[in-house]
Amino acid sequence: MDVQRILREGFVSGLIGAAGVATWFLIVDTVAGRPLFTPAMLGDALFWGLRDPSQVSIAFPTVVGYTMVHVLAFVVVGLIAALLAYEVELFPATLFVVVVCFAIFEFGFYVIVATLARPLLGALAWWNVAIGNAIAAFGMGYYLWRMHPKLRAELKAHPLGEPMDQGVDEPV
Repeated sequence: MDVQRILREGFVSGLIGAAGVATWFLIVDTVAGRPLFTPAMLGDALFWGLRDPSQVSIAFPTVVGYTMVHVLAFVVVGLIAALLAYEVELFPATLFVVVVCFAIFEFGFYVIVATLARPLLGALAWWNVAIGNAIAAFGMGYYLWRMHPKLRAELKAHPLGEPMDQGVDEPV
């Protein structure tokens, strides 16, 4: 196992995902006339237990603190994604498992957000979260796709991940 490669790719892909989500919410917040509202709200909720979005205070330490947690979480997700990309490159048949795990992860994320941040959901539209996650997933996935040319070649030859020439008889 190439641990240094996985760590490097995981760190970079995590930064890409975190930057994608942060940029998306900076745009959304700026268009709404309240730049940095989302990280301030989530930071206030995380650090101070805020439950009322009208009480959000956009403070630099809260925004920076939440951003650090956000980046750390994405780096962890990036490390897992890099490990999975490495494994799929070695064993293409595991692609299906990775896709299913990704779907479960996304669903679980929405359940956790709905459970823990229920009072804040009115200020944080679910579709904005979904778009932010899609941007992050696309950016991270594209980076990992570019870093694994062997995986690209294998999946191009066998899109379902399983080689056809492993003792399977052709139909007559």
